[in-house]
Amino acid sequence: MTKIGSGLKDQAAETLRQARTFDRIKRHYEGLGLCGPCAAQAAWGHQIGFSQSKAPCEDCQPIVDGFPVAKPNGWRSNSPRRGVEFSPWIRREKAASEPLERES
Repeated sequence: MTKIGSGLKDQAAETLRQARTFDRIKRHYEGLGLCGPCAAQAAWGHQIGFSQSKAPCEDCQPIVDGFPVAKPNGWRSNSPRRGVEFSPWIRREKAASEPLERES
């Protein structure tokens, strides 16, 4: 892996997968109403930790306050992975101790 930047000797360059994940999470937060810079900080927080991110701006803080999971530095998280509800078939399967046959 290629090393980047002076003063960042121990950090490797971002991978394509990391870049795509960052962009996906940033778009998710923009869709929830955050401004571009705050959406980027939220995506950054998911990748390196919210204690490393800048706090949300005054306009975005009320939106962030409505997110379900408390994080450091004034953040709350609304991860895309938490927002998707299982299909009824999967919910029934998870609730039962033995797998169910799929309905048509």
